[in-house]
Amino acid sequence: MLNAFVDGGMAGLSRVELATWLVLYRDTRDGIARTSTTSIAQRIGCSKQAVVDAVGRLRRRGLLVRVFKGNNIRGPSVYRVWPMPKPPKQ
Repeated sequence: MLNAFVDGGMAGLSRVELATWLVLYRDTRDGIARTSTTSIAQRIGCSKQAVVDAVGRLRRRGLLVRVFKGNNIRGPSVYRVWPMPKPPKQ
């Protein structure tokens, strides 16, 4: 998966988007990543809002799919990480 991402998925990503994707990829278990935006921000050295924005852009590019929307009570959102943008539905 990492080779496909490097070869075709990461072109044009910002530093925060790239680092966010890499943290989620690293934390993926059974195809799912359960990592809070606060944890990602601390690990890559940026603000939580920068991670929230990066996750949104990664989702729009098709590199992440949100499986579960978390919050302060239910825990972190859950994502499926893709190495290449998903093709648009036709």
